[in-house]
Amino acid sequence: MPSLYPLLPADAPLPQSSEPPRFEVLSRLFAEHNRSLHAFLMSRLGNEQEAREVAQEAYVRLLQLQRPAAVEFLRAYLFKTALNIAVDRARQRGARARLDNREPAPDLVDGLSPERRLMAAEELAFIEKTLHELPPKYRRAFVLHRFDDWSTEQIAAELGVNKRMVRSYLSRTAVYCQLRLKGLSPLAARMQVMP
Repeated sequence: MPSLYPLLPADAPLPQSSEPPRFEVLSRLFAEHNRSLHAFLMSRLGNEQEAREVAQEAYVRLLQLQRPAAVEFLRAYLFKTALNIAVDRARQRGARARLDNREPAPDLVDGLSPERRLMAAEELAFIEKTLHELPPKYRRAFVLHRFDDWSTEQIAAELGVNKRMVRSYLSRTAVYCQLRLKGLSPLAARMQVMP
């Protein structure tokens, strides 16, 4: 069988590297510093699972080094690598959070089905009809308050009544509309709401 080192005689000992094998270096580093690395990452990240993931990724990056023993301060390199990974993850989380918190794009298509639109239109027509069953001051107070956002003071001045009466008109009108939506007749609803 030909020698892997053709310049050396066949019975010569193979050259030995002055560096310890990679797995010895990394296993010693793990044994001596894993606890402190984990504590360091927990203080930075505050999350057990994420600290473990970052530590694991840092060890994987060390494994990818061609000659880990050649790095003079391997412990410092491990911690710096882990810190860089943690910072990268924090940036990614921040970017994701900013994207998640952005205002959603307005729907360009109406999400209501044709059936829902028809039901809403019918309900609105029923409310309009119901409001016309009420005395004019009740109806006017309700429309000014709900649709025009007038205050009770403004409505009172408009109708020539006090604020207490306006509040009475508003609450009685709302209850009347709810009773009519529940199916009560105009007479039954009026008897329950109006004096």
